Amino acid sequence: MVYLWIAPPHIVFGDNAELSALGALGGAAHPSGYPLYVLWLRAWSWLPAASPAHAAAMATAILAALQALVLHAACRSWGARPLAATLAVGMFAAGPLALRIHSEAEVFALNGLACAAVLWLAAGAGPLRGLARVAALGLVAGLGLSNHLTCVLVAPIGVLGVVRGSREAARSIPTGLGVALTGLGVGLLPYVYLLVTPGSWVSWGTIDDLGGLVRHFLRADYGPIGQLSPRGVHVPVDESVLSLARSIGRTYLWLVPVVGIGALGYFAVVRDRVESRVAWSLLAVSWLLAGPILVSRFNIRPTGVSLHVVQRFYLLSLLVLAVPIAVGIDRLVGDRFDRIPPRLRGSRVVRALLTTGGFLALVAVSLPELARGHSPAIEQGLVNMLRTLPPNAILIGATDELHFGMGYLQGALGERPDVAVIAPPQLGLAFYRDRVRERAGISIERPEGDDKLSVQVAERALATGRPVFIDPYQANIATTFPTYPYGLVFRVLPRGTRPPPIEEVFAINQALYARYRFGYAFPGPDDQLATQFHTHYARTWTILAEALGRAGRRDDEAVARQFAEALAPR
Repeated sequence: MVYLWIAPPHIVFGDNAELSALGALGGAAHPSGYPLYVLWLRAWSWLPAASPAHAAAMATAILAALQALVLHAACRSWGARPLAATLAVGMFAAGPLALRIHSEAEVFALNGLACAAVLWLAAGAGPLRGLARVAALGLVAGLGLSNHLTCVLVAPIGVLGVVRGSREAARSIPTGLGVALTGLGVGLLPYVYLLVTPGSWVSWGTIDDLGGLVRHFLRADYGPIGQLSPRGVHVPVDESVLSLARSIGRTYLWLVPVVGIGALGYFAVVRDRVESRVAWSLLAVSWLLAGPILVSRFNIRPTGVSLHVVQRFYLLSLLVLAVPIAVGIDRLVGDRFDRIPPRLRGSRVVRALLTTGGFLALVAVSLPELARGHSPAIEQGLVNMLRTLPPNAILIGATDELHFGMGYLQGALGERPDVAVIAPPQLGLAFYRDRVRERAGISIERPEGDDKLSVQVAERALATGRPVFIDPYQANIATTFPTYPYGLVFRVLPRGTRPPPIEEVFAINQALYARYRFGYAFPGPDDQLATQFHTHYARTWTILAEALGRAGRRDDEAVARQFAEALAPR
């Protein structure tokens, strides 16, 4: 109920916008395609929601609740009493990262559900035995890979479960592997969806053959495995690991992670009463793979807008850590809890205060951070931009929020489909060049290391006679052609054209901003995308104020500076 309550009715991020649109329209998501999650969203698209983004968020909230349930069962199977399992899972589920990401359209709730199922099924006290355990683990592994490739990071625990199941059935390990691989093949069947789904407004092209499917699965469009961005930078390992450590500390109340990490090391050496030392050692390996080792490969700095990109990948590490935290809490305080008088210990009121009350208290602490992450500023900014462009405009922009966000507004909501949006970073993809040709009427040759590809795009867009605009990141275009501020974007003029006088540009922007709508709490200076949008709002008026000052229009300059101050992040 909490996750449904906080599910946002608007888009909040680039990938979130893409997946929300695919839930309504169908099609292939960006590599690796996430077909199981897209099918889940399609199955729940009938929900009585405020918008397609809201329906997708509600469908994700259901997965988040199931994930918490299965994770609790996993903690119990590894040896934690119910209360200790509830405390560990409650901290995870009420933490700011899980609250935000598991209540919006993102693949990570389903990824966590699959990985929690592996932890549960592989445990010695898990729900299945013999070949049933093996087949279930293979099936869950296939379904997990049909959603998100990082589920492979808990493979050490999955292999443990397969070996256990084979021995329980008195079968050879090769026999067990055959059963597991059969289950894996069945679990991978959602990838057939990528071969049969037609393209849609935001689909990552169409996939026609097995080679294309394998390429999509391996994320070949993004470069080497483990790279988050094909245009990333070198990030020191300690910087990435420290960012992960901060999120772990914030989720588990700073001191509690010491219990979990200590339990991993202790039980890998000293046999616990429930699980073997081998099992705990493999759990420790899975946590290291899903946490420090994974983030050490990241090529995006964990700061500003990029912080949210990397934080989504911290969730698997947080989830795996819940198991040793639950068992560690149990071993430290479980026996002492048993000394409480039975009448008090068995009281429903006491249990409610410790579990439901504690969970809601943690949620309350996370709500301010959640509100910043779920700000309507992103969708409203794109709506303001789209609704104030002239008919048949062409908008050139680089960010995922513009590319996928406009795809959501135009494709899923039918907002201003006459505007053609072109993302130059996507032009290396053949299907996207075809899409640009269809929607904007311009042809772009296959780019091969052209640093000024965006200039070529702008030249051909201007040649169509349609009004052309750019976002604030098109420096090559802005230094090649005359431009002037136009709300959140810039109008581009043909070479040799004189921009309008500053008083006319000032009047144009006053009229545009009179049509802009806000209706939400303005972001602070470090609220990621919401901050970025309001920085753009304010920058327009700062540019105008400086130009008006140079022109000697002091009264208009003062008005422009008031606009800049009022719209800037607070």
